[in-house]
Amino acid sequence: EFYSSLSGIGGTDQEIAATKSYTNGIFDGADCTYTAVAGVVSYEALVIYVRNAGASTTWRLVAFIDTGVTGLPVTSNGGNIVVTWNASGIFAV
Repeated sequence: EFYSSLSGIGGTDQEIAATKSYTNGIFDGADCTYTAVAGVVSYEALVIYVRNAGASTTWRLVAFIDTGVTGLPVTSNGGNIVVTWNASGIFAV
């Protein structure tokens, strides 16, 4: 329900707010690049949430994507990790 409900969160946030769209039930946004991801960590899901000025206990989860994604899980190695969303959109409601 909220960002604070998740455990094992790692990585750096990427904002898609400036490029998001919602048309005919399809949510979409620009691809994301996580630059120089340090360590050797396995990332197994993508989390989309609405961040507000309040605490993480008020940031609503929108999507938890852990299946049907090419390249997941991915293990960091100091290089970039690029998330390329499907041309049809990120998810449909």
